[in-house]
Amino acid sequence: MSAQELDLLKEKLITMRQDIFRCLQHLDDGWQELAEKDIEREEEAQKAELSELYAQLDERQKEEIEAIDDALVKMATLQYGKCEGCAKQIPLPRLQALPAARLCLACSARDEEQKNIPPALP
Repeated sequence: MSAQELDLLKEKLITMRQDIFRCLQHLDDGWQELAEKDIEREEEAQKAELSELYAQLDERQKEEIEAIDDALVKMATLQYGKCEGCAKQIPLPRLQALPAARLCLACSARDEEQKNIPPALP
């Protein structure tokens, strides 16, 4: 991977991180607006549903930020682009599509397959 390609990926990661924080700020502003309104029973149910959605989004976004931060640390330590499963170089097109990717496509497929396997019968 060239230095120019690495710089472009770094810029993309930083932009993704900034977008997540902007989205979180927008969600927080929306939550504040809901909290300030006088709410009736039906609206309370909607507020509870939105609250659950916000919590889920927050968790997913925290995971995304952690993945982005891990990728930026790997860039700084010259470990970026190595698959955590097989230690081979992750192909550039995969990194361009998913700059925070930790696994190559084969290891990612294996990981997903293992997560979806139901427990063995006794």
